Amino acid sequence: MPSVEIDIDSLPSDAFGYADLVQMALVPLAARTPHVRATVYVRQGPSVNFGNPAYCAFFGVAGRQSVLEALYTTFLATPGVRVRYSDEIVESQTIRQYHLEDGEVWRPNDGSLWAAGTEYENHGAADEERSEAEIEKNPYDANDSDRDEVGEGILVDDPAAPQRRIELPARFRAARSDASVGSICRKIEEIFGLPEGSVALRGPERKSLRVDATIRTLRRRWEQS
Repeated sequence: MPSVEIDIDSLPSDAFGYADLVQMALVPLAARTPHVRATVYVRQGPSVNFGNPAYCAFFGVAGRQSVLEALYTTFLATPGVRVRYSDEIVESQTIRQYHLEDGEVWRPNDGSLWAAGTEYENHGAADEERSEAEIEKNPYDANDSDRDEVGEGILVDDPAAPQRRIELPARFRAARSDASVGSICRKIEEIFGLPEGSVALRGPERKSLRVDATIRTLRRRWEQS
């Protein structure tokens, strides 16, 4: 899949990860084009594509490519964020993090279930849930054209689209559930002046979680231990 790449270290200093920006890009698009069906895959890892070593996130889309353009537009409009259209990524090396269908943005919630709706942020108590099998069966509509008048209007012409005014919370009480373990470790290292790679988040079995695992997964493992 073609991808959009961002330098995670260039994200606003008051943001733990890219989740808020992705929501700003996808929620209006999903709501205004409920026929759009697409899945967003993410891979995180080191990169030198910005001219110096950096830790980056690569976003690929199975389905409508206007979804990828919406992500690029929102990242580009955020002051300081380094973003570029980048190399193709392979699905087997990514994780599914977002899915657009029925006018909603779906996210992994609990095990094989995905959640959508305003209650997702309340630790998984979602308005709706959908199984991973459903997401896998229909990640996108193959007959959906790449561009249409509605999709282009949202990304370019619609003044209500979020590409020009980006607002983030002034502070955070805790790490967001959908933030990646890698981004939180790097933020802890930055805040406390620790060496790169010195912080690890571990599950109850004392093994470090993958950098692309979410904080929700970490919390769930400890709660169930």
